[in-house]
Parts: sequence; C-alpha cells; structure tokens
Amino acid sequence: MRVFLIDDEQPCLDELSWQLSGYPDIEIAGTFTHPLKAAQAIENDRPDAVFLDIDMPHMSGLELARKIQEKHTGVIILFVTAYEKYALDAYQSYPLDFLVKPVPDKRLIDTVSHLRKQYALLHPESEKCDGLTIRCFGSFEIVSDNAARFPTRRVRELLLYLIDRRGVAAARGELLNALFRGKSDPNTLNNLYVTLSRLKTLLDCWDNSRSLIRLTEDNALVVAPGVCDYTDFMRFAKQNATLSAQNAREAVRALTLCRGPYLENETCEWALESARDVEDEYERVALSLSGSLAAKRNALDAESVLNALLARNPLCAEGYGALLDLYMKTGNRVAFTARYEEYARVLKKELRVKPAAVYREHYEAVKR
Repeated sequence: MRVFLIDDEQPCLDELSWQLSGYPDIEIAGTFTHPLKAAQAIENDRPDAVFLDIDMPHMSGLELARKIQEKHTGVIILFVTAYEKYALDAYQSYPLDFLVKPVPDKRLIDTVSHLRKQYALLHPESEKCDGLTIRCFGSFEIVSDNAARFPTRRVRELLLYLIDRRGVAAARGELLNALFRGKSDPNTLNNLYVTLSRLKTLLDCWDNSRSLIRLTEDNALVVAPGVCDYTDFMRFAKQNATLSAQNAREAVRALTLCRGPYLENETCEWALESARDVEDEYERVALSLSGSLAAKRNALDAESVLNALLARNPLCAEGYGALLDLYMKTGNRVAFTARYEEYARVLKKELRVKPAAVYREHYEAVKR
C-alpha cells in the first residue's frame, strides 16, 4: 500500500521512514514537512494511508485530516504526535490509530497489523497473504503455506546472502563476489541475472502479496517483523543498546529466537562475521537482561538467562562471573560450588589460569 508521511520536523519524518522501511508491503510514496504542499500532493496522487503529525504551522494535522476525509473517502488516517492532549480532538477525524512520539517498534507492529486489516477491508480485491517463516538459527529452514522449493542451489545461496545483509542493497559486484567468486564474464553475469529473476519468482510464490518479503530493484531484501528469526533478533539487538523494564519482555523473546548458531550447517564464508556479531549481541543482551532481572530481585529468571548463555558459550567469562555473583548474593551455596568447579576446570583447560580471587575465597569458605 502507498502511504504519505507528513510532519513539519524532518528528523521525525526520517525516523518514521526508517521504521516503516522494514515493512515490505508499505511503499512510502511521499514525505512532506509542509501541510499545504501535502494537501496538494494528495489531490494529485491519492495515497492509501497518511501518517500525520498534528501540531504544524499553516494548517494543523486535525484540519488536514478533516479535509482529506471530506474529499478522499477511504484514505486511512494515522496520527503521529508528541502530545497526548490532542487524542480526544484527533478522534473526531476518525483516525485508525493515534501514536505518540517516539513510536516504540512494538507499538508500530500493532499499528501496521491494524492498517493491513483496514486496507484489506477497503480493497477486498487485494491478494491473500500466505504465511512464511524463515529460520536461520540452527539449520536453515523455510516454512511456507506454498510448497515451492529452491529451483537451484545458487538461488538458495542468494537468498541466504541477502538475508544476511539485513535490508542493505547489494551491488552487482558484491553479488558476483559472494556467489561466483568475483567472476564477471558474460556467462557469469547472465547466471546472476537469471538467479535474481528466479529468486523473485520464488518469493512471489511464498508471498504473493509481497507484504512479508520483497526484493527491491537495488537488490535489497525487505523482510517484515515476525518472519525471520535472524532479522528479528538483530533488529532488536541493534535498536536496544540498553535494556529496561519496558523492553525486558522483548529481550526474552529475542533471546529465545536463537535456537542454535547462526546458519549452523552452512559453509558460506561471508556468514562468519555475522555469526560472530550474533554471538556478541546475544552475550550483551543476556548479560544486560540478567542484570536487570537480578536488580529487581528476580533471581530465578536471571539464573535461567545466564544458564542459557553458558550453554551457548561455555567460555563466556562474564557469564560465569555474573552467575557466581548471583549465587553469592542469594546465598545459594550448592549452586555456587557446582558452577565454580565447572568454571575452574574450563579456565585450567583453556587458559591455564584460576578464577578471580573473590570467587576462590568464597569457594574455600563454603567448603570449610
């Protein structure tokens, strides 16, 4: 569906544009900082939906919304404002939703879901969206309502490579390096174009509405939230430098997505750096989450997060330290002893060193 974004502050437009870029079925057909110019654009090129600020010069968002509703019945209005005080007045324009800046990603997911349903009601001729799940943690797997399969090994590798880029466009040279070891002769170029064409056809088989996954003209793979475990996890990790009570539940969900190593059974060299990045982000999120849980005296959940981290990375010194600290703080001597002895064996075998003095002393005190 085609949408317009209208806000007199360019940074707000840029932020919302970036957030909506993760939804393959949403085309940002125009962005406007001046409401009068936006009104004229709507006259000439009617969009399906408008994300609209309220507090703007020359014409308020409420006035513009009423004009749109009067002249263009069926255009879906969604208000995006920094001021909750406008909520009551805003609903006189019959908007689909009222968002308060900054818009949390989870809130936007719900809004886009409602937007899709409303669009489908207004456009019953639109194609049905099939279900699609892409799993990259552990063994690579595609789960789709459509039984279409990869026509060639190269098409499969191309999809993996584009997923790995997380929405970043791929130049022709990059695709040649990844798939054909840099060859650029006419036959290789033709193979590349055929592979791209076959992938587009396959994606349309899996998702004929292109609302879940879409390949752009500049070879960027746009994957909607909830479709791919890897893109969902990395999206959360990169957008949440710190964890708080507000995003702790999302952090738990993000960690549970990581059922195994990234592309565990694949041999693609370009995936190695991403695999390391995944492990670094997993460790950071797990440690931060366990610290937040422990601070709220939720020791059992904190312990569970740290145990999962150590099961994934038995050499994580910070994980062992956080878990031993937790056991010392809660007075769990049995668990401390078992984990300390395990940690001591790991350090001796891998690094030929001993645990920190604070843990050795506590261990000796417990044993006595």
